[in-house]
Amino acid sequence: MNQPDTGGHGLRSFEASSGLDNHFMRLNLKVRMPSSLPLPVQCPRQPARTWLRSLLLLSAILPGIANAGPRPDNMVYLRTIDPTIEQDIRYASAHNFTGHSLDGYDAAECLLSLDTAQALARVQRALQKQGYGLKVFDCYRPSRAVADMGRFATEPGNPRKAEFYPRVDKQDFWRLGYVARVSNHSRGSTVDLTLIGPKALTADTWIPKAAQVDCTAPYAQRWRDGALDMGTGYDCFDERAHTANPTINATAKENRQRLSSAMEKEGFAGYSKEWWHFTFGGDGAPKSVMDFPITPLSTNEVLDSSHQLIVVTTKNWDDIQGIAQRYERDGASFRKVGDGFAVVVGKNGMAWGKGLGNVEPGEGPVKREGDGKAPAGIFRLGTAFGYDATAATKLPYLALTSTTECVDDRKSERYNELVDGAAIAKDWNSSEQMREEAGYRKGILIEHNTPASPGAGSCIFFHIWRGPASPTLGCTAMDQGDISRLFEWLNPRESPVLVQMPEGEYEQLRERWKLPRR
Repeated sequence: MNQPDTGGHGLRSFEASSGLDNHFMRLNLKVRMPSSLPLPVQCPRQPARTWLRSLLLLSAILPGIANAGPRPDNMVYLRTIDPTIEQDIRYASAHNFTGHSLDGYDAAECLLSLDTAQALARVQRALQKQGYGLKVFDCYRPSRAVADMGRFATEPGNPRKAEFYPRVDKQDFWRLGYVARVSNHSRGSTVDLTLIGPKALTADTWIPKAAQVDCTAPYAQRWRDGALDMGTGYDCFDERAHTANPTINATAKENRQRLSSAMEKEGFAGYSKEWWHFTFGGDGAPKSVMDFPITPLSTNEVLDSSHQLIVVTTKNWDDIQGIAQRYERDGASFRKVGDGFAVVVGKNGMAWGKGLGNVEPGEGPVKREGDGKAPAGIFRLGTAFGYDATAATKLPYLALTSTTECVDDRKSERYNELVDGAAIAKDWNSSEQMREEAGYRKGILIEHNTPASPGAGSCIFFHIWRGPASPTLGCTAMDQGDISRLFEWLNPRESPVLVQMPEGEYEQLRERWKLPRR
């Protein structure tokens, strides 16, 4: 949803949206179309079902208009430009109005045109001086994802209605303009985002069976995304999400104004119907829609974007003991933070795991479920968890309960997920009961095998050890004091990553990946 592009050039135009929609921009797409196809906006009295069928026919035409080739050179990962901007890419998960991850979102990453990303970084720096910052929900959106949204609007089922569109009927999405066939997001110059700051409530960890709360509910009641009160949640199909809606409270009005003002100063234009939606209008903004998929960063892109690094090495593949060292970025390299500390890994050592970037396993072993090996590779660090109700950490935190489980049954749809076993129907026969393991009194999720491939290994954490000579079943464990320091030090805004492997492999890859000397 955007302000419309205009112009005819003598071709019949398909107006992709009625304008009440910030997911999908309103524009005149110049396309030569068969004369037998009706144009929905030009025929407002046409029965909805008839022109819906016409739009579905158009979905077969429109993908050919977009660039479905490789990522253009001017499209960059936001992390590589400013890793301090937080990311919660909703369409890479099921936590969005469709209830499923969208086509083309093969990684939860924000991509933008270079000029747009640089402008957003300037907004971030200005806000940080005021004690605030940005969190992005969506950036570049492949055209195939826009088509996926369109399909959802015509199919039965309302898995997330109670949260995202409680007062809108699904069959009215088209009439109200909440879905369309072309989105300005697909040009790489539009971003959905929010404002973070010291008065924001701590972000919750979303799971598929999380309770759905109306996106217009009071701030303390609706889904906690780690942002300030903006009057509604993100992706809220409701008039209260209109930027200048007069019914929201004074705090939300002030926060919306602060965000809009900061964005406008750097060349972004907001959209009246959705407070979170901004389009960059600089000369370098892309003009064509694109359809290349969003894929993970390369190994070097991952490391270049990280400002916090933990390196764990062992003597060889079979060793159970190792050394961990913290680092912080210092220009183009890393500098040590504090002293190294002892860790233990899997009872059978390590094996190449499934993490970030393009790590070629080489001649080493490859991790499998139940092999008693800790994963080697590069991994992002996710949610912190523990027995306590709260914790002194900037990481998202999950308080474990008696029903919290980590599913290790490779046949389960919840394989490699932390779930509340009392809240969902079980389709697994094997899991870890998190409150029954004393070492999980304090832990951090290592994002190995995410998204999960059945049998590639599950439930990998940093956690407290039983002792310096007691290995794990595949995790990396350490003294309680050392994991407490990690809790305090790690900051998701700094894109922290774990590099873990035997010393020989580390030395072989160190120069290529620009890793620090041990």
